[in-house]
Amino acid sequence: MISDRIRVLLAKVGLDGHDRGVKVLARAFRDAGMEVIYTGLWQTPAAAVKAAIEEDVDLFGVSFHSAAHRTLVPIIRTELEKSKRTDLPVVLGGIIPADDVDEMKAAGVAAVFGPESSLAEIVETCGQLGQNTKAARRAELSNGAVDGWLRACGAGDRAALGRLLTWIESESDAADAVRRVGERPAPAARCIGITGAPGVGKSTLIGQLLKELRKRIDTVGVIAVDPASPITSGALLGDRARMTASAEDAGVFIRSAASRGQLGGLAPSTGPMAAAMTRAGIGTLIVETVGAGQNDVAVRTYAKPTVLVMMPGAGDELQLDKAGITEIADIFVINKADLAGADRLAAAIRDTFGPEKRVVKTVASHGQGIGELADVLLSFPRG
Repeated sequence: MISDRIRVLLAKVGLDGHDRGVKVLARAFRDAGMEVIYTGLWQTPAAAVKAAIEEDVDLFGVSFHSAAHRTLVPIIRTELEKSKRTDLPVVLGGIIPADDVDEMKAAGVAAVFGPESSLAEIVETCGQLGQNTKAARRAELSNGAVDGWLRACGAGDRAALGRLLTWIESESDAADAVRRVGERPAPAARCIGITGAPGVGKSTLIGQLLKELRKRIDTVGVIAVDPASPITSGALLGDRARMTASAEDAGVFIRSAASRGQLGGLAPSTGPMAAAMTRAGIGTLIVETVGAGQNDVAVRTYAKPTVLVMMPGAGDELQLDKAGITEIADIFVINKADLAGADRLAAAIRDTFGPEKRVVKTVASHGQGIGELADVLLSFPRG
């Protein structure tokens, strides 16, 4: 599992509601072979820092609008200090006057980019900073840091959990990761798999489901897997941006992962990462696959129940008879059920799989059907 891929988090903090520039940066980083987590617009400093710590990124990029940096950078620094993660390099972009650059660097910012900064310069500088972070992490590992993270995770330290997950994903030998944390979720935990084709609304559904589940249970975790480029090995991990309603909730822990060439809909280290999260006290875990095809069924190895999210108009009834992803579904969710054909799809599912198969209709963008889905999931036998 040892990997040199740099993980970058891009956050738009404060009232910054423009994302064209950050999307250009995200693609440039992806094309340079980096894994990019995008948190979405209008993030608070606390939410952005929480994301950076959970993702344990190698670089924390923040964009500001209209001179907010002088107010918000000190808050970001304070939030990092609370979690003892001031080692994370922070870089700034946006409207940063030249006269403020020295002030920002004195406040602990590693680099400041302005309108005159070229894309090549930004990618090169951020790449070097990310490599420095990885080198520092490996120095810690050589001094036995993993044992400390394991102990701290058991005491509820979420920053330690983020660091442990990075070790599992990028720095460990696969056998060693399994030996130390296990290869599947803890037996007492509830692990829910959510899969489906691209565009059916899995991440939006999970974002709504997190809010609903937190009304009923103490902790919920998410492992959200996105595809990696077969050309550059980089990835744009954007599922977190659909879950912003829970961005500051201490009872929610979200970790993004790239598939890194793994087939089946998951990442190579999904099993040990799930084991670590549930053994750290996260009692309910959601594993979201990449946009899945008919043969992407690996999630059933770790999750019970497995939820297949579908939408009306995405194929005829013959698709339900084909082997593969429809066979592994314990629960069918028809999302975007306000579209024509939802009732017909529900009837086809029941005709194909029997009347006892649970079918839930949702409109995730409006929160419709989420309560019913939570009822079904929490009533499903574990394991």
